[in-house]
Parts: sequence; structure tokens; C-alpha cells
Amino acid sequence: MALTALALLGVGGLAGCDSGPKGPGAITLTAEGPSLGGVVLEVEGPGIRSFTARGSARVYSATVAGRQGVHRVVMIDPEPGSMALDVQVDDLGMEGPLVRVVSAANGDNEAIRRSLVTIRSER
Repeated sequence: MALTALALLGVGGLAGCDSGPKGPGAITLTAEGPSLGGVVLEVEGPGIRSFTARGSARVYSATVAGRQGVHRVVMIDPEPGSMALDVQVDDLGMEGPLVRVVSAANGDNEAIRRSLVTIRSER
């Protein structure tokens, strides 16, 4: 009897384990840098559907020819600072997406070093 109860507890514990959300949804990417006014990103991953800006930011995107699952994304914001966008994906359980900063500019449209821009990802 005690062994059966322990076995049931073990199975119940394993069933409660979850590796995170799955299915369609949005991953939020936030770009931060000194007076960041615009950034060009390369976003790569399977099942990426679309990009939607948050707040006062604007976003433009296109797939990169000849590179499956790779998107070039331009995000600009008239209010320099951090900016965010939602990436609509087929499966929130996917790995990634991989995000690379291609170029960035401050609010005066002056180039800033890519290394000064950080990208955070939240599911």
C-alpha cells in the first residue's frame, strides 16, 4: 500500500512538470541602448509568423531571400530609449528565436555600436 502511494505521488509529480508554454503565441523582444532611436535586427527561427511593435515604436519586416526562417526587422521609435516588439510564433515551446543586432542609431539618427545594444526576450 505504501509503495503504491509513493508510486502515484511520483507519477503525479512528473505529470506536473512543465517545460513552459507551448502552442501559438507571442515572444516579446526588448531592445535597449543609449538613446536608442532605431535598430535593425536579424531574427531567425522556425514558425515565425509576424512582428508587432509595442508603444510608440514602429516595425517593418521582410524575410531574407535564400535563408529559410530568417527575417530582417527594422524598429524605430520617435521617443529614444528602449523599444519592444512582439514576435508571433507557431509554438512558444520553440528554441530561440536567435536575434542579432545588424545596426543601430540614436534619436539623432547617428550610428551607435551594435555592442551597446542589448536584446531581452520574454515568453
